[in-house]
Amino acid sequence: MKKNQAVITADMVNSTLFSREESTLWLENTLEILRQHTTFQWALKPEIYRGDSFQGVLKNASEAMKVSILARAAMRSHAPNTDLRIAIGIGKIESLTDRAGTSDGEAFRLSGHLADNIRKQKARIGIALAVPSEPLNATLDLLETLIENWTTAQSEVITALLNNYNVNQIAEKFSISQSAASQRVAASKWWAVESFLATFPKHLELYTKR
Repeated sequence: MKKNQAVITADMVNSTLFSREESTLWLENTLEILRQHTTFQWALKPEIYRGDSFQGVLKNASEAMKVSILARAAMRSHAPNTDLRIAIGIGKIESLTDRAGTSDGEAFRLSGHLADNIRKQKARIGIALAVPSEPLNATLDLLETLIENWTTAQSEVITALLNNYNVNQIAEKFSISQSAASQRVAASKWWAVESFLATFPKHLELYTKR
């Protein structure tokens, strides 16, 4: 029996406010962070398409939320008003080629349909499953209230934390004091994000046991 995989489809928010060069550079930077992360298992590494969007496939669907939060934090670290909308489709994949555009399966269809409709919801991370998942979607609404308030500096810190930096390493990386680094971590409500990420696989299991 094929296991569930996750298709991540994302597009930039407010890309028209910035030059094409800036948008492309920031998107490429974000993808490089995702590709180089030490724990993500990519069946198909994220690639840019349609200029300001990207798509990738995770072998392990439970990693999808960490990928999504990291992608948004990395993008939001560049300038105010930069962000991503991310549509996660979780399900089976019948055909996987070396390009997302020529691959097919339940997860691709779910992600694509959600990507077309995600502007209708307030949360900028959405999950599409083969079964109704309103409680999980409500949790993502709460998550959005944290992410939407991250400053560029806090987004930088979240990006570092999701890449396994500790407070001392963050202080050194951004040439700030340890107390300043700790304040940014606290202000970003990292404890809540960390808790949600730790329990996300269990959330997902409730909807994917089939």
